[in-house]
Amino acid sequence: VNPFDLPRVIDQDDVNAGDEVDALRANLITLHGLLRQMLGSSQVASDGTVVNILTPREEADLDQALIDTYARAGITSDPLTQNSTPPIMSDLMDTLLHMGGTGPELAQRLRQYTTGTFAGIFSQQSNVAINNHMVVFNIRDLEDELRPVAMYIVLNHIWGKVRSDQRKRFLIVDEAWQLMKYPDSANFMFSLAKRARKYNLGLTTVTQDVGDFITSPMGQAIVANSSIQILLKQSPTAIDVLGRVFKLTEEELKRLSNFSVGQGLFFAGQNHVMIQILPSETETRLISTTPNQ
Repeated sequence: VNPFDLPRVIDQDDVNAGDEVDALRANLITLHGLLRQMLGSSQVASDGTVVNILTPREEADLDQALIDTYARAGITSDPLTQNSTPPIMSDLMDTLLHMGGTGPELAQRLRQYTTGTFAGIFSQQSNVAINNHMVVFNIRDLEDELRPVAMYIVLNHIWGKVRSDQRKRFLIVDEAWQLMKYPDSANFMFSLAKRARKYNLGLTTVTQDVGDFITSPMGQAIVANSSIQILLKQSPTAIDVLGRVFKLTEEELKRLSNFSVGQGLFFAGQNHVMIQILPSETETRLISTTPNQ
């Protein structure tokens, strides 16, 4: 998936006003967040504060480099140019290398994604289609440090498709806690959660590390904005924070750390109900990790 792709995005509110969304500007903002994550320039500290490493001058140089990289591919803010073949990550690195200021230094930090260890993953044209009834993006075999970056790119690609071709879809994001580790991807996920319904998209986030997910302010906001939540058995170390976020009773707190497989708490609005999930034989064969099943 090429993060420089520019989908033809139409926002219904803007259509009513007779205007088309500037896809280039929207993607430049997304690319800024992605590149901050790739360059290791921002992260969430243990107290929830955001630590920025990219200097204002580096931010400005990166912004100019992105604009110049698109321009070299013939793409500007003019919508008529935005159907041209987009640049790729190596084109951005080349622009940074040949510009002044902090460009060459930023290019060196980006090199691992273009010609280094991770070359070929993030620096090529998109070759995936999401027109099937079910599409799975599997990032299991990626290194741990690459997974949040890959999830960010994939989700942005899906979001562009959802907005440009509006029909009923359902998006499931597994291991969503990884996106909460970085402020830009956490903000992107929250924005997606807030706006999904407008584009006929249902969103489900799944995580085994609920404590890590809700440590982020954006994670808590996503939980607060969801219409339904399900909590299965949780680690005793996470019980206290879950109790505060989900407003659990003492009885619910006790049960939450002692549930058996398939047991959990179901939340719908202000209602809390204990449930037992019973999969069918077919579902068991599909999802079980027990060798003899």
